[in-house]
Amino acid sequence: MNFLTQKRSKILLREVEETRVNPNAPVDDFYYKEIAQLTAAGGFSVNFQKKTSFLDPEARRILRTPVDYKPSLNSALDFFTDDFKDKIVKAFHDISIGNPYTGTIKMLTYDKEEFWARAIGKPIHDEKGKIIGLKGVFQDISDIKEKEVNLENSLKVIESQNTRLFNFANIISHNLRCHASNLHLSMELLNMAESKEEETELKNNLSEISKNINTTINHLNEIVAIQTKAGDDKKMVSFREALLRVMRSLQDMIATSETEIFSDFSEVPQIEYIPAYIESIFINLITNAIKFKHPNRKPVIDICSYEGKNGDRYLMVKDNGLGIDLNKHGDKIFNIYETFHTHTNQNSQGVGLFITKNQIEALQGAIEVESTVNLGTIFTIKF
Repeated sequence: MNFLTQKRSKILLREVEETRVNPNAPVDDFYYKEIAQLTAAGGFSVNFQKKTSFLDPEARRILRTPVDYKPSLNSALDFFTDDFKDKIVKAFHDISIGNPYTGTIKMLTYDKEEFWARAIGKPIHDEKGKIIGLKGVFQDISDIKEKEVNLENSLKVIESQNTRLFNFANIISHNLRCHASNLHLSMELLNMAESKEEETELKNNLSEISKNINTTINHLNEIVAIQTKAGDDKKMVSFREALLRVMRSLQDMIATSETEIFSDFSEVPQIEYIPAYIESIFINLITNAIKFKHPNRKPVIDICSYEGKNGDRYLMVKDNGLGIDLNKHGDKIFNIYETFHTHTNQNSQGVGLFITKNQIEALQGAIEVESTVNLGTIFTIKF
């Protein structure tokens, strides 16, 4: 709780005490109200003997109570979310036996909108020192709490990215060392070749090694490009237009596999994003769905965008393919060079989902997966 709020609390608590001793004690309304408004802090008190409750004007503003609303101890719990009610009951009990309370809680306005609050409460004593009620201050800290939550989420994303990038770096360096070793060995053998046939075979090996090195370097470049492009200016991107471009580029694959793609972007038709990222996301998820289609049915892919209850925007890509056993592979599904359907004979390198997740998280988004073996997979992207 900041300095002004503490000052506000002291003023309120002093005024309650002065009013108890001298009901006609003057109140510095200007000083009191200005601090209350600056800190978005409201005051309250409850008198157990008189069975009366009090909310000051700032408390009423924060709680959005009607003008004729009469506070009472019985209705006090209505201003707290269900998951904090037990905590508040305990706090009221502790204060009633002389133990002050300080903490962060989730409250409700009169019209049931949630907000985070920092609150303090203390007992009220009569002339003989007997506890006859409680008094306190609560401050709306929703903005601070939201930033705190966003920061925690960002740190989790960074930690997740760092883990994957660390694994990626290890795998890439291991692959490059293997390629370099194979290249060196093949060159030595080529210099010692004793026949044309042996020389031709070794040259073919060199060609394959060169291709593998190229592939590894391209993967490395793609990951570096993600971090570079993340700083690019975002543009309004139409989901429909991006999907059409991707479908044109994949038309042979779609036609050969007889894939049906259905889409609905009516709820969220466009988003401010990096255009290349949206297309990359579509390409990776659609090609995955086709590569790992179920052998007994044609691939069907449903794609839609929608808005969540809290205003967040989502993209969902659902297929009817082989599915993934998340109990076995859930923690590896977004790792590089991880494949889970080797029996399909598909040319899958296990790179697409790794790139997709890093692209999404580079722009502070998130991707989740639901899957059932032999039924299909759903990827949900939160922007």
